[in-house]
Amino acid sequence: MNLNLYKFDALEKELGGLPHLHRIAFAASCCERLLPNYNAFSRLENWGDPSVLRTALNEVWQILQGKPVDAALIRRLIEDCEDVIPDSDDFTSPNLIYDVEAQEAGIAICNTLEACLNPTPQQIIRVANCVTNTIDAFVPHGDKSFNVSESKVGLKKLEEAITSHPFAVREMAKQSEDLQRLKHEKLDRDFVKWLRTSFDNDGKSLIDLA
Repeated sequence: MNLNLYKFDALEKELGGLPHLHRIAFAASCCERLLPNYNAFSRLENWGDPSVLRTALNEVWQILQGKPVDAALIRRLIEDCEDVIPDSDDFTSPNLIYDVEAQEAGIAICNTLEACLNPTPQQIIRVANCVTNTIDAFVPHGDKSFNVSESKVGLKKLEEAITSHPFAVREMAKQSEDLQRLKHEKLDRDFVKWLRTSFDNDGKSLIDLA
């Protein structure tokens, strides 16, 4: 498969061939790689509650292991998560960092919870879009060695450069690996555990934050 950071046609096609729970599992795996970004923001800004997002994502993993979906609980967890997603306008610090990355982590988990109720490919794409937004926001500003900007080369060239960045390449490879295995594996305990923990990055996120 040929996944692209900014184009989701290939991903949507792959998701369309998966059972509903397998689609949710793909989204949950993405969220595990995003959640440390929220933790980093919360620690640096002394704001938010990572345990709320962790609890919500844990519920998704329990559903993937056979727990019945409780729609009322899912709705409540979505509301809880929305309450702890930062709004950049609420912070006055000129040195505010990782706010977008934290927002996208929270939004991704909300969308994954929503997918437990409506597991369409399009709903899962919303989670993948949070991954793209995270890398797109972080690389031009958080990687000091990245010297490409839209003002210098235009949007298309900037996106091409970000797509070639090691974080983006690694993430696309991980998504491809997950999808390939999801095509052939049952969601038994061992495989769900693998999906949850297989991103071996010393507890860091897809952009190396923790």
